[in-house]
Amino acid sequence: MRYFRLLNIFFKNSLQIELEYRLNLIFDIIHSLILSASGILILYVMFDKAESVGGWSFSEAITLYGVFMIMEAIVDIAIHPNLNKIPEYIRTGNMDFYLIKPLSSQFISSLRHYSFWTIPQFVLGFFVMIYGVLKSGQLNLVNIPISFLFLLSGLGILYSLGLILSTLSFWFVKIDNIHQLIFAFMSAARVPVSAYSGPIRFMFSFIVPVAFVTTVPAQAALGKLNLGFAMASIVVSIGLLLTSHLFWRYAVANYSSASS
Repeated sequence: MRYFRLLNIFFKNSLQIELEYRLNLIFDIIHSLILSASGILILYVMFDKAESVGGWSFSEAITLYGVFMIMEAIVDIAIHPNLNKIPEYIRTGNMDFYLIKPLSSQFISSLRHYSFWTIPQFVLGFFVMIYGVLKSGQLNLVNIPISFLFLLSGLGILYSLGLILSTLSFWFVKIDNIHQLIFAFMSAARVPVSAYSGPIRFMFSFIVPVAFVTTVPAQAALGKLNLGFAMASIVVSIGLLLTSHLFWRYAVANYSSASS
């Protein structure tokens, strides 16, 4: 319960900070919605020239893009604002204060800050996903909850990869933006993994597994889930979560603080 109370405090504090500059928040919201709308427009242009992309129809691709919007919004709300600050904590010595608190240092480093300007994108992404499922004629009460289960699995993958890269700053202090490599690769997840050639598809499935982030949840929402791919998504997510946690503990155990 203490951790839930802290999350509530962190959330309220971040909201107060965001509302301090309300005009900036409004412009950020407009910017995110314009980018999302441009992505939908690109899909319309693509399918004006082709009936399918990687074996996915227009309605299925719209569903996938809705999932991508949801995932990108959550990353910008909770994952990026926190992981981006870990190198700064280490460089400035603020990590020392987190380590002496009676809390998990990974918890406080991963969930301390939030941004809210992509919440409208999250909502829009949900409606885009539902629209795609409706247009494909696959909407039912089972597929959507299963889809959100795999959304959580995809978030676990993104968080773990970002945390592993951010943890490297315990040894290589000035690497503020290294974890953005993962989120740059994520842009490839806005189209079906089957649209890529063999070597690139393998890379996006098992080396930088962004395919599990959007393709699997979209397949689940459409009732076309590949069981082997789904199980691989869960296994990869759990494995990366465990690996990132152990790597964090190893880094903290070998951390000599900013003053010694």
